[in-house]
Amino acid sequence: MTEPQDEFAKKLNDSKIKYVNNLPAKISEITLIWNQLNKDEWRNEVLGKMQSLVHNLSGSGGTFGFPNLSAHARNLELALGELKQSDTLPNPEQKRLIFELLAKLQEVELETIRSTPAMPTFMSKADLIYILDFDNQSSLGLSRQLMYYGCSVKIITDVALLESSLHTAIPLLILLDDTFAEQKVGKHTVVQALRKKWMINCPIIYISKRDDFEARMAAIKATTNAYFTKPVDVPLLIERMHILTNAGLVEPFRVLIVEDDADLANYYALVLERGGMKVFVENKPELALSRIFELNPELVVLDLYMPKYNGIDLVKVIRQHQALYTLPLVLLTSEQDVNLQFLAREVGVDDILQKPITEMHLFDSVLNRVQRSRYMNITMTKDSLTGLFVHKKINEYLEVQLNICIRYNRVLSYAILDVDNFKVVNDTYGHLAGDNVLVALANMLKTSVRVTDFVGRYGGEEFVLIFTETAENEAFETLERLRKEFALINHYSSDIAFNVTFSAGLSSFPNYRDIDTLMAAADKALYISKEQGRNRVTIAK
Repeated sequence: MTEPQDEFAKKLNDSKIKYVNNLPAKISEITLIWNQLNKDEWRNEVLGKMQSLVHNLSGSGGTFGFPNLSAHARNLELALGELKQSDTLPNPEQKRLIFELLAKLQEVELETIRSTPAMPTFMSKADLIYILDFDNQSSLGLSRQLMYYGCSVKIITDVALLESSLHTAIPLLILLDDTFAEQKVGKHTVVQALRKKWMINCPIIYISKRDDFEARMAAIKATTNAYFTKPVDVPLLIERMHILTNAGLVEPFRVLIVEDDADLANYYALVLERGGMKVFVENKPELALSRIFELNPELVVLDLYMPKYNGIDLVKVIRQHQALYTLPLVLLTSEQDVNLQFLAREVGVDDILQKPITEMHLFDSVLNRVQRSRYMNITMTKDSLTGLFVHKKINEYLEVQLNICIRYNRVLSYAILDVDNFKVVNDTYGHLAGDNVLVALANMLKTSVRVTDFVGRYGGEEFVLIFTETAENEAFETLERLRKEFALINHYSSDIAFNVTFSAGLSSFPNYRDIDTLMAAADKALYISKEQGRNRVTIAK
């Protein structure tokens, strides 16, 4: 049956919006690689990765209706190709050309973003999440945090109301407290009734204060889909919800298969693609390393025996590169020799899958490995409460943007925000209410600034905003608007509503020309805001 035209158009538009919202990350990665090449030892394989990223941008821009973006990416790709063909290091004139082409590409990026509407939330408001928990206070806190991510939530604290609620609306997903799960509904427990009596097939995530083996085993036997301990790590919960509900706006897992048998490799690829992964195939093992740098996969599947090379030697070559030391590697083999398997693990293989392998075993094994890898990356680079980038990432991004400003005589503004009297909030309303305040501020900042601006959490109640290509007076106006809007938000502890404010310090380039003085000036300005009564923005002098 042909898909309705309006539904097809909607999907096309959603794809276009998703593409535009991913542009800053793609172009930031390209810029970061170029800056690293100029700061570290020059390496052609890294240049090749940069050229590949630009090549993808050149092809995709026109496909999504942005010919200007595609044309500027193509110019940069050609210039990088000339550098790669040369055996000598680039001269100052060649470097200057690349910097200029990068700057033009960033200008087109901004034009593209400004001409495109914002990304929708990952779930429809019609998609309902159930929280089944006797603890109403805990449920309210979790509910508010989920609503900041665009979820519609229904809290059920009474077993008797559960069945009637299910007759009214089937949820997209259920968050089930383990104590609630064991309550009786006739001869069944709640978790048994959900599956056997009411035939609810949606994903169920256990939430529990317990983190022992018996509790986790009970969740597995109850056929639940995931397990989170209280207090729940909401950004990781959202990521897991993306996967379990196939929301479609989360980036698919990227897998590279290195297998000389083209038919077998394509078969493996079909199995993984059917499960929603993005799969690349390389039949020549000697090209595996360059393909890894080019594609940035989250997991690599390798055959043990291939012409000229074997998988163990290939693993050794991959592990020689510091940047690839934690990349998950899975080895496929029909070899039964235990000593060889020990050797494979010794050199850095994460998992060994035995041939012949069933479709389900292949998919489950790869999925489990790649999920853990992505969660580890989230944990390392993003704050667990708010989902914002952490201290290290803030500094890395700021350094890159300052280098661009210095080279191209651009402006940049940097602000540090601090929640006023946050200790009083925690002492008066409790730490759960305090956490909700931080999540509310984080999400307001993320949704109220441009896609090209950067939001991070420095730690505690401190946040950072980096406004690219923004003069000091413009940044001040934005901060003042945010300050006034945040002061009007009602926060809750039980049935008590309260308001919170923040103070900010603002500095800018070129007034401060390096990362240390820029940050120190904003810190000093923030201190002045606090000293002069809080709930204000101060510009560094």
